Amino acid sequence: MDADLIYDAYAPIYERTGQDRFGAYLAHLTLTWLRAREVVPHRALDLACGTGGATLVLAAAGIDTTGVDRSPAMLRIARRRAQDLGLAVPFIAADMRHLENVEAVRARCFELVTCFGDSINYLTDDGDLRQVFGGIRRVLSPGGYAVFDVNTETAFARWDESDLVIFESNDCLVYNRLGYNPATRLGVGRIVWFVRGNKTLWRRGEETHVERAWSDAEIRQALADAGLELVTRLDVTGRILADDDLPERVITVARLNRK
Repeated sequence: MDADLIYDAYAPIYERTGQDRFGAYLAHLTLTWLRAREVVPHRALDLACGTGGATLVLAAAGIDTTGVDRSPAMLRIARRRAQDLGLAVPFIAADMRHLENVEAVRARCFELVTCFGDSINYLTDDGDLRQVFGGIRRVLSPGGYAVFDVNTETAFARWDESDLVIFESNDCLVYNRLGYNPATRLGVGRIVWFVRGNKTLWRRGEETHVERAWSDAEIRQALADAGLELVTRLDVTGRILADDDLPERVITVARLNRK
């Protein structure tokens, strides 16, 4: 499936099954980490924002927040949710690899840039990581922070081609079949869902997602190449990781130093 079509038909299922709650959790975790260091961002950019889980948390905290995602279907849901909450949040349809083409983003400086939900893993080409980090560096204010999470190879090693039910209710079933090739470091996730149309008919949908297992060394080098300083690495509980720790998911905090 064309990468531009993922999270298209799946968008309402993504919302229905509450998958944006993890992004919202990471946004809360980020704000807690920043507040503990007396850092109060006024403007934030949430990349690969999806249905707005993290974006709306940041906006509700009083931060002037912009969301960017390349899925129009996900953004339609995000805009509706923001309106329901009475939050004035601009959501922009764009590819985070090409922020230089987005005037509404290029013309601003942000004290915080976030990218959650293993969206960094969806960057599968060799130059993608440097391209995204370079774009983040250009829109960050001096002293600003970039926070993102990645699935590590420890997580991908568990993708063993078995079927995993991730949601089940009386009228909806979602399962994933996940496979990983260590030679290419690419993971393929086949997402299949069934939604009940009436008592006897079910509607079936399917999308295929490809992710890459970026190594810690690659992340560090791409940050350095972009002029961003690695501040710390956290696990999903907010615990600071040692350099040799590699849990299934790592949250990275980076900063653009003041000149």
